[in-house]
Amino acid sequence: MQREKIKTIICWFLVILCMGVIFWLSSRTSHESAEQSSSVLHWLVSIFGDNFFTDFIVRKLAHCLEFTGLCFLFNTALYQQNKKAMPMYAIIFTSLYAVTDEFHQLFVEGRACRVLDWAIDSFGALLGAMSFIVIYKIIRVCSLKKQKFIDTRNN
Repeated sequence: MQREKIKTIICWFLVILCMGVIFWLSSRTSHESAEQSSSVLHWLVSIFGDNFFTDFIVRKLAHCLEFTGLCFLFNTALYQQNKKAMPMYAIIFTSLYAVTDEFHQLFVEGRACRVLDWAIDSFGALLGAMSFIVIYKIIRVCSLKKQKFIDTRNN
């Protein structure tokens, strides 16, 4: 029982840590954010050329992946706490956090609150939930097969 509590605490700690990282990244000015993503951008520019599309992909993909990870962690924490998959709750919590993230950016130099960014973040949440469900089902099937194998060996 104590071990399960520790696992639950660790899962929720990871959710809070991820939220903190997202908050910190959103606290960066537009100039700092551009410097941060410049190495990835240079690599993509060498492949696709220097254009708006390349810059757009780097920034929006980063948004999407941040919230994919957050939603995956929310799913994991909710599952650990309740012993059942709750992807809709994870998507809702992640999307609500995305709203607060966009609002926060209103107060950061060179950043803005954009509905498009919230939509991309929420799409990332959907990807995170789908990833969790796929992994959850794979683990469940493997666990059932393992149990079936053990049962047939014991009989």
